[in-house]
Amino acid sequence: MTSTIAVARPEVRLATPVLECRNIGKEFPGVVALSGVSLTIRSGEIHAFLGQNGAGKSTLVKILTGVYRADHGDVLVDGEPLRFRDPRDAEANAIAIVHQDQPLVAQLDVTRNVFLGREITRTGGVLDLSTMRARTADALRQVGATFDADTLVAELSVAQRELAAIAAALVRKPRILILDEPTASLSDNEAELLFGIVRSLRDAGVTIIYISHYLDEVLDLVDRVTVLRDGKLVATMDVGETSRAGIVQMMVGRDIEQLYPKETIAIGEPLLEVRGLAQGNMLRGVDLDVRRGEIFGIAGLMGAGRTELALSLIGALPRSAGSVMLRGEPSSPASPRAAKREGFALIPEDRRHEGLVTDMTVRENLTLPELSRFSRFGIIGFRSERATATSLVERLRIQPPNLSQLTRNLSGGNQQKIVIGRWLAGDAEVFLFDEPTTGVDVGSKVEIYKQMIELARRGAAVIFISSDFEEIAGMSDRIAVMHKGRINKLFQPGEATPETLLYWASGSADEVMPNADADASPADDAATQMPSATAIASGAEMAASQSFWARWGTIGGMVVVLTLIAILAPQFLSLNNIFDVLKQGSVLAFIALGLTVVLIAGGFDMSAGAVSQFTTNLAAGTMIAGMGSAAAIGLGALIGLLAGAINAALVLVFGMPAFVATLGAMFVAMGATLLYNGGQALTLSNQPSFFFIGQGYIGPVPFVLILLLLATAILHFVLKHTRLGLRMYAVGQNLVAAELRGVGRARYATASFMIGGLVLGLAGVILASYAYGASALATGIDFLISALAAAFLGSTFNRAGELNVVGTLIAALFLASLSNGLILIGISSQALPGIQGIVLILSIALGVIHKRGIGQVLIF
Repeated sequence: MTSTIAVARPEVRLATPVLECRNIGKEFPGVVALSGVSLTIRSGEIHAFLGQNGAGKSTLVKILTGVYRADHGDVLVDGEPLRFRDPRDAEANAIAIVHQDQPLVAQLDVTRNVFLGREITRTGGVLDLSTMRARTADALRQVGATFDADTLVAELSVAQRELAAIAAALVRKPRILILDEPTASLSDNEAELLFGIVRSLRDAGVTIIYISHYLDEVLDLVDRVTVLRDGKLVATMDVGETSRAGIVQMMVGRDIEQLYPKETIAIGEPLLEVRGLAQGNMLRGVDLDVRRGEIFGIAGLMGAGRTELALSLIGALPRSAGSVMLRGEPSSPASPRAAKREGFALIPEDRRHEGLVTDMTVRENLTLPELSRFSRFGIIGFRSERATATSLVERLRIQPPNLSQLTRNLSGGNQQKIVIGRWLAGDAEVFLFDEPTTGVDVGSKVEIYKQMIELARRGAAVIFISSDFEEIAGMSDRIAVMHKGRINKLFQPGEATPETLLYWASGSADEVMPNADADASPADDAATQMPSATAIASGAEMAASQSFWARWGTIGGMVVVLTLIAILAPQFLSLNNIFDVLKQGSVLAFIALGLTVVLIAGGFDMSAGAVSQFTTNLAAGTMIAGMGSAAAIGLGALIGLLAGAINAALVLVFGMPAFVATLGAMFVAMGATLLYNGGQALTLSNQPSFFFIGQGYIGPVPFVLILLLLATAILHFVLKHTRLGLRMYAVGQNLVAAELRGVGRARYATASFMIGGLVLGLAGVILASYAYGASALATGIDFLISALAAAFLGSTFNRAGELNVVGTLIAALFLASLSNGLILIGISSQALPGIQGIVLILSIALGVIHKRGIGQVLIF
């Protein structure tokens, strides 16, 4: 992205340093990230940190914002040495940051993301959502966002997420604002608006630290620059004292005489032919041919349909109309996996979420799409896999060259090299590069360009999608310009300039020549060959239908199932049976609620059913001993809390995987149950006050159902309307985003285990009341399976696909109704566990399908 803004810079107050770094050093295993970095940031200036990916810029700003702690050296704010323990310490000193990769929680709305870690609360930690929403709306207006404060982040584009992240920084009213690649995902108009905001903040006295690989905008915008290379400070100087060429030379340690190393390669026959391709309202009849050995550029602004074109070609988005031919054969892959088999390879725009598994190593990510090449009978040949990965690391110059390094710890440029490298070992022939140089330094860009040239040289077709018109003009053979879902201009090799590409991409030609005839190529008259209005409308209706079924299909299916049961077993709808189902379902729902609370914070609890079964026995034994209902309830709650605390300690203190830890806890609870009851059922009689909990009525309504609705309402309020609940959701859904906001996992995961344990303990007491005692069985595995099914089935009821207690309640009552109905129509009770397992699998599958519907899919 380039900027041509020329503005007068105000005089910077030279004698007022607001931030100083003195001899900062930081090392990671095998990597010296920073060494002896000393610099001064002046109050009220825009100061750029520049350097290649891996130079140490991101590490430095993470030290300045409390994400990392320096191994040695000092950070001074207003002359006072400070040690930031976490990002909240930095924010307390009015330092805010917008991170490069927009770490937001996709399932939460914009308001909750903006205030995560700095929530506005009333008494008791209750969120002041009206104030938070109003301030978020003000910040969104400041950054020119077109979405509102209630929009789910999962529904935002990459560029919109960037605007939401900037808004989150602005509401904190920072004195020092760090912007890490803020324009990497923005259109030119959005970038211009951001520059205006940055200048306004500087004029108001805010100090801006600006990190960008777009050198033209840096030269236009900032007051001073600091260049880092290999973790060391190269120079700090006024922007007027340097030039683009000088900065590049300092960044890479050598002259880069040719930023766009395009070579002349023989162009072969057409490999990919697209005719009349439509995708809802985003693609409106696209025609293009791409030949072997060709780098075919697709230029356009945000929303032009470029990414939708790529996703439609690989089967990640459904096509409304049109045809695609690959090697002269029809191509209509049903999924990205099918597209891979056909010979497509996508380097996606959002590399962290769609191109990488960041918790895997460099080796694992590089070889993931081609594991079948290294495997025999499902067993990976690690020697050949490692050799291939080593070759790719050397070929792409990935730094550090450590195959065991976690991908999440690499710089953006090296992550992008891995996304590209994973396809180089395969047999793909059509490579789709979607904004491959976003957030990538000059040196890494050249490496990426060279790989594109190499792919073209070996006879592949390279489709290069970019909104950086300078690079697309410099690297492409032919270039198609997209605007509002159509190709409105096709440039032959050497014809395009950045200015002409912008002219056509912005729709200026449509305004000047609305009725102009095009005669150069099929692409030029794409508008005349677009599908009919009926076809486009049907595509939009299809997309709307998919959205509808994603949210309401599950409920519709449940209604159909219950209706069929009612037809086959008329007694299913009798009042007595309905009340019995409600009581039975309420017991299951309590266990499912406890499990859901644990799952929400990213935990898992295999011991849920066994703990409830244990407290059932304890409650029955307490009543037999004549200690009364209050003692039974209190003991059940205490044991539940204790079980939750033990599980939390095993997972968080001892670092055990949640599945393993709670599986062990399950067996302990089973053993404790058998020791307590001696393998005998504990039967209660003549305990009317205790039986009232599980079997009594208030009017026509079962008392246990009232308890369930009350418990669900309390949990829903805590989870959705309090700081505790918001942070539990955050650590469960995006731990990286939570930690960058100063929200640690330990406290909120512990809270989820203990609240869940409390509910599970009370569920056991209710079960003892409902069942007139406790059975001799100790596992509670049937409750666990049904509770898991209820939790995952309930997550499909809302647009975010998130776990929630209201959905769990509805699903639990449905599952109880299903079990009851199946027995009434003659299904053996021995078959019920198998049916419960099938329902669990279907519930999880529905959750996965729903997440795909809202874009949460890793594309290989």
